[in-house]
Amino acid sequence: MTPRPYVFASVAIAALAVSLHAQTTRTPAGEAQVKTEQMTGEVVSVQGHNLVVKMQPDGALRTFNVPADREFIIDGQTRHVADLKPGTTLTATVTTTTQPVTVRTTSVLNATVTYIQGHYVILRLENGETKAYTVPDSYKFTVEGKPATVFDLKKDMKVSATKIVEDPTTEISTKTVVTGKGPK
Repeated sequence: MTPRPYVFASVAIAALAVSLHAQTTRTPAGEAQVKTEQMTGEVVSVQGHNLVVKMQPDGALRTFNVPADREFIIDGQTRHVADLKPGTTLTATVTTTTQPVTVRTTSVLNATVTYIQGHYVILRLENGETKAYTVPDSYKFTVEGKPATVFDLKKDMKVSATKIVEDPTTEISTKTVVTGKGPK
C-alpha cells in the first residue's frame, strides 16, 4: 500500500513553519506477537567463527557463522565461540517479536497556490517543486496567520500547511540466548 498525503494544518504549527523540518514518529499499531522457539544440538566442530552443530532430534548438520561477540552460557560460565569444544550440548532459545507500527512523517509546507478547483489544489513549494492534493472539507490551511479551508483559497495565495504521511509497517526483533553443557 502506498502512503497517501493527507494535509492538515494548525495555526500554532504554521507559526513555527519557518524553523520546522520533517519529523518522523513510530507508534505501535496493534498487539505485538511474540514467538519463542528452542533449538538443541551438539557441537561437532569450531573453526574460527564457524560452528558446526548436529541438530537434535533429526541429526542434521548445520553450520552457523557466529559473531565474535556472541555469548554462550556453558555450565554457568560466559563463553565465546572460540571457547566451545566438540561434544558441547547447546540449547538456543530464540524469541521473535513482531510489532505492527505506523510510521508518521509530519512536515510543514509553505507554498503558493497555482491551481484550485473544488477539493483539488496544486501548490508550488518553496523549493520550486509542484505538488497536487485532494483536500477534505475539514482541513485548515493557514493564510496570513488565519485558518482557511480549501474553498477560501485563490490562485497565487501564500499558504502554510502541515502534511502528514502515514505508512503502516512491521518491526521484527529477535533475541537469542544460548546455554549449554560442556562435553562429558
